[in-house]
Amino acid sequence: MAEYAHHARYLELFLHGGFRMLSKVDSLRAADKGSLLGLGEEAAKLLATCTAETSLLSAIYWVLCSAALLGHTLSEDLLLQVVNFLERCRKGGAFAPHPLHEGDLLSTVSAIQIARLLKRPELLNVEETCSFVQSLQLPDGSFVQRVGATEGDARFTFAAICGLRLLGQHPRCQDEIAGWLVRCQNLDGGFGCRPKECESHAGHSFCCLAGLQLLSRLGDTSPRGRARLLRWLGSRQCEGGGMNGRPGKAGDSCYSWWTLAAAKLLDEGQEELGRMFDLPALEGFIESCMSSEGGVAPHPGDAPDPFHTFFGLAGLSLAQHAARGGASAKLQQMDPALVLPIGLP
Repeated sequence: MAEYAHHARYLELFLHGGFRMLSKVDSLRAADKGSLLGLGEEAAKLLATCTAETSLLSAIYWVLCSAALLGHTLSEDLLLQVVNFLERCRKGGAFAPHPLHEGDLLSTVSAIQIARLLKRPELLNVEETCSFVQSLQLPDGSFVQRVGATEGDARFTFAAICGLRLLGQHPRCQDEIAGWLVRCQNLDGGFGCRPKECESHAGHSFCCLAGLQLLSRLGDTSPRGRARLLRWLGSRQCEGGGMNGRPGKAGDSCYSWWTLAAAKLLDEGQEELGRMFDLPALEGFIESCMSSEGGVAPHPGDAPDPFHTFFGLAGLSLAQHAARGGASAKLQQMDPALVLPIGLP
């Protein structure tokens, strides 16, 4: 897509640079036999930064999904490096964000999404991966990020449901999960990250709604609760057209996804988004966050990053398809619950 070709270049350059850095880090580690001592300050800083990164595998998912939204196919060399890195991050049925880390839920779900985007189901051991995800469920129905954690979170609960759904499985104790998600709703209509503790947030509202949708339990929310939530979501648009995650915050490109996707989950048609939000103003805000060199930043004038590039483009896709319809939309259409382009096998 010529209009967005600079974003495709940005994504390719990000992955190329990232894999070069990881290769350099591997060489540094091998030269020093795993210790930071003796590497020198700059080399030690590089090694410490890369191995401390907790979202490397998710960043690859953000890049691959952004490329799919743009209709761009990454080079064979890059795709091979993605597969090799994914295999290095495997920890039995789980996946880690970095080969030196332990497996965790979000990285495992990112691996599942990457395998779906690459159309490479053989990269996963479905039985072992499902077993790992299920092992992270607490008695109250919620899920945690890693083995040994004790407090559930809406983000992890949605991720577990999504990952299992993509593997063709269903989580255990669905009544408990649905009840836990419903109890995350606050009196203002928004959802927090866990019941009765956290302020409403657009990201947590999305996670709770998407989780309920994937469980076919959206009907468990009351009509009054859905009306309050629609009002709360409708108030997320800021002056200038952007969306914020909670009251009093500035607009940020990533919240275009969390807010619009949550609203779309409540109304399967496209018309509701156009009634709730000024979609042309939102499109203008996201475009103002785009760098001339490619990529999307959180705010106009900031540096772009893969996280905001993906969620900014995903939100822009929802806005385009709602405002213009599929025929004139410039980006592929997103599934608002699975957070993947529609039409993947």
